[in-house]
Amino acid sequence: MNFFDQLIPRYLLTKRNQVLMVTSAAALALIFIIIYKPFGSGQWGDNMEVSDFMFFIYSLLIVLLGMSIVALSRIAMFQYTKKHEITYLSYGIWVFVELVMMAVAYTICCLISGTQSDTWSAFNKALYHSSLTLFIPYIIIITTLSLQDKNKRLQQMEEDLDQAALQKAAGKSLISFYDDRGELQLSVTKENLLYIEAADNYVQIWYMKNNLPKKQILRNTLKRTEELLAPTNIMRCHRGYMVNMEQVKVLRREKEGFYLELGINNVPDIPVSKTYGKSVLKWLALS
Repeated sequence: MNFFDQLIPRYLLTKRNQVLMVTSAAALALIFIIIYKPFGSGQWGDNMEVSDFMFFIYSLLIVLLGMSIVALSRIAMFQYTKKHEITYLSYGIWVFVELVMMAVAYTICCLISGTQSDTWSAFNKALYHSSLTLFIPYIIIITTLSLQDKNKRLQQMEEDLDQAALQKAAGKSLISFYDDRGELQLSVTKENLLYIEAADNYVQIWYMKNNLPKKQILRNTLKRTEELLAPTNIMRCHRGYMVNMEQVKVLRREKEGFYLELGINNVPDIPVSKTYGKSVLKWLALS
């Protein structure tokens, strides 16, 4: 899959991190403006000299105006991503639109105050300076969040390995399931795991509990789940299903194709598609 078509990490889209993105970007952008003075090294508009104090005030107002636009944009993004996925390409376009809107707002301010008379020139300058003031804060924040997420995943993996070791010592094989943020959501012994079913951007994990089938829904794709379970006997048998092959009791052929029976009440027969038929039949023949 092309990088730009990949889904943006969920940790960048949470409410907490969206708020952190806006507030941190505002603080870093203000510091950057004061130190670098990208909007004219102490001059706002055409030859309008200002003191250091007034430069700070103008910088603060500009940052507040820009961050208000970004805040509204992030609220819209948060609501949008509740029902829709967003790729790296979409995220990049969204950020670019934020920059354009900030540039438009600054251009309007310049035209109203009379500090700029050429609209196109003012817009180009505003877009360039807006990009400078937000680029560094965004890179710092995204990098920081990425490192925090990686550390969290490593810590979770270490904890899960410890738990798996305990289960193994007790004579049980534990299979763990993570969501798309890499957070552990469910651990099931191999003996109790039945099958996994795709449900849009979620997967349903079916397992036995107190002699009854039970499901756990978590946000992840079946493809990603298949990659994580590659070393196990949990096999993909259909574009919408994976099944614990050790639970299969019967392979039945119908006109539509093959079906796997698990021999458990209230558990449906699992279809086998042509794409995965050979690998399933090979496993059953060798088992």
